[in-house]
Amino acid sequence: VQKKTFSKWINSQIVKCGHSPVTDLFSDLRDGNRLLTLLEVLTGKQCKREKGCMRVHQLNNVNKALHILEENGVKLVNISSNDIVDGNPKLTLGLVWSIILHWQVHYHLKDLMSELQQTNLEKTLLSWCHQNTQA
Repeated sequence: VQKKTFSKWINSQIVKCGHSPVTDLFSDLRDGNRLLTLLEVLTGKQCKREKGCMRVHQLNNVNKALHILEENGVKLVNISSNDIVDGNPKLTLGLVWSIILHWQVHYHLKDLMSELQQTNLEKTLLSWCHQNTQA
C-alpha cells in the first residue's frame, strides 16, 4: 500500500514537468535520476547528474540527492546511498516518506502547528486527525 501511494505522490510531482512516471518505486529510484528529478521539482533548482549507469554513478547521484535533502532540513536516520541503490524496500519507503513529510505535510500544517501550539509535526498531524474524525 505504501509503495503504491508513495509512487503516486512522486508521479503527481514529476509528471507535471513532463518526466516519465515511476512504475516500480524500489527499482526506479536506484540510479538516483528520478530522485534528483523529484528534488528538482520540489526545490525549483537544477541538479547535476552523473551520466553513466555503473554502480559508482548511481551512488554519486543518490549521494547528491541525500545532500540536497540535508541542505533542505530533511532529517534522515540510517539511510545511505547504498541502501537506495540496492533497492532496500524499508529504507526506500522511509526516504520517500521523509520527503513527503517535509514538502507536503509540513507546508500544509505550518499554520495549524502554530494554532495548536505544537512544534512536533507528527503530534500536529495526529491532533488534526483527532479533530477532524470526531463524530
